[in-house]
Amino acid sequence: MLLRSILRPYYVLALVLCASANDDFDWTKNEKTSFYYGTFPTGFSWGAGSSAYQTEGAWNTDGKGMSIWDAFAHKKGKIFSNESGDSSCEGYYKFKDDITLMKDMKFNHYRFSISWPRILPSGLKSEHINEKGIKYYDDLINMLLENKITPIVTLYHWDLPQVLQEKYGGWQNASMVNYFNDFASLCFERFGNRVKYWITFNNPWSIAVEGFETGEHAPGLKLKGTGAYKAAHNIIKAHAKVWHTYDMKWRGKQKGLIGISLTADWGEPVDITNQRDIEAAERYIQFYMGWFATPLFNGDYPQVMKDYIGRKSGQQGLGASRLPVFSPQEKSYVKGTCDFLGLGHFTTRYVTTKNYPAGVGDSYFADRDLAELVDPQWPDPGSEWLYSVPWGFRRLLNFVKTQYGNPMIYVTENGVSEKTLCTDLCDDWRVKYFKDYINEMLKAIKDGVNVKGYTAWSFLDNFEWDEGFSERFGLYYVDFRNKNKPRYPKASVQFYKRIISSNGFPNQREVESWKRKAVETCSSSNQLLAADPLIGHMEMVTEIVVPTVCTLCILLSAVFLISQQDLRTMSDPFDRNGLQDYDGLEDEAFPALPPPHSPGLGGHDEGNPFSNEDEDGDVSKLADVPAAKRKGVKRPQPKLDSNRLISDRGLPALRTLFDDVRYKGKGHEAEDLRLLMGKMENWAHRLFPKLQFEDFMDRVEKLGTKKEVQTCLKRIRLDMPLTHEDYVENDGERSLQNRTSSGIQIRLTDPSSLVTSKGRSTRPRLRLLHLPPPVFPSPAAPSLTEEQRQRMELNRRRALERKLARQQQQQTDSQTSAADEPTSVSSANVLDESKDQDTKVEEVEDLDLEPASSSTNRSPASFHTKTLNLLLDHLRVRKNPAATARSISRATSVRTKTDEQSR
Repeated sequence: MLLRSILRPYYVLALVLCASANDDFDWTKNEKTSFYYGTFPTGFSWGAGSSAYQTEGAWNTDGKGMSIWDAFAHKKGKIFSNESGDSSCEGYYKFKDDITLMKDMKFNHYRFSISWPRILPSGLKSEHINEKGIKYYDDLINMLLENKITPIVTLYHWDLPQVLQEKYGGWQNASMVNYFNDFASLCFERFGNRVKYWITFNNPWSIAVEGFETGEHAPGLKLKGTGAYKAAHNIIKAHAKVWHTYDMKWRGKQKGLIGISLTADWGEPVDITNQRDIEAAERYIQFYMGWFATPLFNGDYPQVMKDYIGRKSGQQGLGASRLPVFSPQEKSYVKGTCDFLGLGHFTTRYVTTKNYPAGVGDSYFADRDLAELVDPQWPDPGSEWLYSVPWGFRRLLNFVKTQYGNPMIYVTENGVSEKTLCTDLCDDWRVKYFKDYINEMLKAIKDGVNVKGYTAWSFLDNFEWDEGFSERFGLYYVDFRNKNKPRYPKASVQFYKRIISSNGFPNQREVESWKRKAVETCSSSNQLLAADPLIGHMEMVTEIVVPTVCTLCILLSAVFLISQQDLRTMSDPFDRNGLQDYDGLEDEAFPALPPPHSPGLGGHDEGNPFSNEDEDGDVSKLADVPAAKRKGVKRPQPKLDSNRLISDRGLPALRTLFDDVRYKGKGHEAEDLRLLMGKMENWAHRLFPKLQFEDFMDRVEKLGTKKEVQTCLKRIRLDMPLTHEDYVENDGERSLQNRTSSGIQIRLTDPSSLVTSKGRSTRPRLRLLHLPPPVFPSPAAPSLTEEQRQRMELNRRRALERKLARQQQQQTDSQTSAADEPTSVSSANVLDESKDQDTKVEEVEDLDLEPASSSTNRSPASFHTKTLNLLLDHLRVRKNPAATARSISRATSVRTKTDEQSR
């Protein structure tokens, strides 16, 4: 009894102390709607924030390497509307203009991040340092200091070099601790003499959970139940190592501070009288902010995390907890490695308990055994997850004060978004958000919380990660449609500027006048924004339309001059037949010709030997062609001849036709293939008759690999007979000028004469000329080896089989009783079909016809007539790639039956 009476005063004193502490914390609950007018302590720092990937753009400029967010955003379906931060706000080029805006707002500090792959493209300091990236951050820091703005630098704002992710697995690998330390040491070495506030990681909770648990953020991995805990473990150790490196090597001479930025929502119990809800709300905070803050301040993970994750792991039959364990040495190494705590805060949740059975699977969210709720009356102006709940901010700040020994706090992120469709710069909802949240922070300072600075998020509208540009947090509106990315101040700029100038909220009347003035000034910004599309159109007219019109005028003038020159050339018989000396001509590129009226028609300086009577064709240039056979001129003949083609000017000009045909990746692009086909046809009409390119074009249509395409291009540029031997007189061969219309000669040209510029022989070619009585080819020149002759003979036979297969397919389709009638091509049929054809033909490309000694019973005239009709039918038939396979199979039987008939 005596003891109880002695101890009673102590009990009373303890109850009073507890009550006073509870009253101090409960006061924030009882005054949710009251506004406190007052100012912040002298020296309080005001500013705004950004990050490298969200604002810089220039993703592959000046030697920058690829980051995991570059790779992630370039994958379709990962980002809203498949947007990316490739250009974003173009902050890499416009940082000087942005600093001018910061100076106008009277910022005390500016928080930004350094892009790891911009200064270390491979992620490793030992491999390569990008000095252009170093210079960019040097210039940014120097200009900030010149304008009396303190730089607060974040080392890692989520943009890990892609090489480290691919080679080592990123933050799943413990080796990242040393690589990050090397990167941080380089930053301390280059920038530490001017930067005094360093933040190692921004919001590691999002790095771990959204990057390795849900896969919503880069690198997009879904390692549920383990990936997030392992990544967080390595991030905490990396932060501690950087802190110790700075403390031992740089702090003495640079006098800076090392902190970390943790983002956390406040968790409020649904029922403040329900102990289970109170514990759930506590668990919500510990699994969120305490996951990282408790090891840095106390040396180990929160006990509630170890208990819950360990118990769930045991229920799932695992031998150890999925939460990694710090060794005793690591606990002492990690503890106390935080000179200040950066705190990001946006919203609040109501929390209640909810049990997740172990059978639902491994999951960070299931490990917590809780449910998050919101009040539908809370304002939600922008992001679906962000509700304006100002009183939660003060409670979170007080929680940090009591939980971690009242550390120095810098608010590193706080702001509200808006929807993309909202382009009204009078953002009164953001004005109210800043007013209420900053006022709750002022109340927390009056509570004794050690808050030293406030950073609004964000300075500019920027790339909001997986939401792309659909959510805007900026004080300044950025017009992403405009290539110059202009900035327009919102009403919140003026309001926040007034808070900075007054260092708080002096009195009610003045604060209310700030809002009115902010709304008035934003109307002019709205007018500028509305005029922006018109300005953009005017810029387009100035930069695109006017030069385009001028270019078209020049081109039309050039076409007119060329047409006049062509008309003069057509009136000159010597120039038309290639007898003029062109050595004195200037260089010129040959413009493309329109395609012919039908496949295979036209040559570069011949008429159309295979035209139908019902079709218009080009006028033959042979003087002895009867006038009745001449047709109207549809287009001028091209000014091409052998001397120009084989000159130093002609060949390069010819090759430029293919300069814009490009092939990339593992195969060819369809558009490029069509472009190549069109250019090939134009080339064929200019240089040779089209038949030579039939087999080649068939092959190009079936191309599937880059190597084959390059091989064909090589053949175009090098292997084809660019010297155009048709115009070069050889032994035993008549020249073009000696043609007559008295007969037809079929002759194989001497293969040894067909030599390209590279010294390789081309295929022997069949020539159809207007010459006196037919003669047969002389033996091949001895310059070719037996292997070459055999190979050329085989190629010619295959070409003929394909030609005959196409003709046979055409005849098969046209016949109604194909099963009862022979499918072979008889000489009689060919002779009948040839009655209406013009036998006066010009030059035809290589075709392997049967040898002259194939049959003694067949007259040369019959053989020649059949050949002409085969060519004619081939030219009439459009190519059918789908029927090629079965046509080739029929070609053998056609050839066999034809031989039997011949015998």
